[in-house]
Parts: sequence; C-alpha cells; structure tokens
Amino acid sequence: MTLTNKQVTPETAINQPNGFSYYVSDEQFAAFAKLSMLERLQWVDDARLFTLMTQTPETKARQEFLRKGIQR
Repeated sequence: MTLTNKQVTPETAINQPNGFSYYVSDEQFAAFAKLSMLERLQWVDDARLFTLMTQTPETKARQEFLRKGIQR
C-alpha cells in the first residue's frame, strides 16, 4: 500500500469550496504506514464509530436517504 500526500496544505485545505477537506502531514502518513493492517482497520472502525456518534439528526437522515438510494 502506497500512501501519498497530494499538494494540499493547511491553508489550501481551508479554501476548498463545497464539501470538506483536511490536511494530513507527511509525519501523519508515516505514522499510519507503520501500523499493522489490524491497527489500520481498528483506526478506520474507530473513525466510523466517532462519525456515527456525532451525527446530527439531519445528517443521519441524509445519509439514510443516500444509503437507500433515490426512490421516486
């Protein structure tokens, strides 16, 4: 698995229109690359759980709508 850091800086991440973005430093990439596959999967699952716990009711409804697909 190869990790690359696109040309995004903290300054340019803030100025992205629409959606969201974030900055990951080379040091953060290196630290993640050193994790075992199990540790990486645990990290992803922890992020998933955090996202679910902090959802607003509106965000939860939108996600459910998208998960089910657009039905008209």
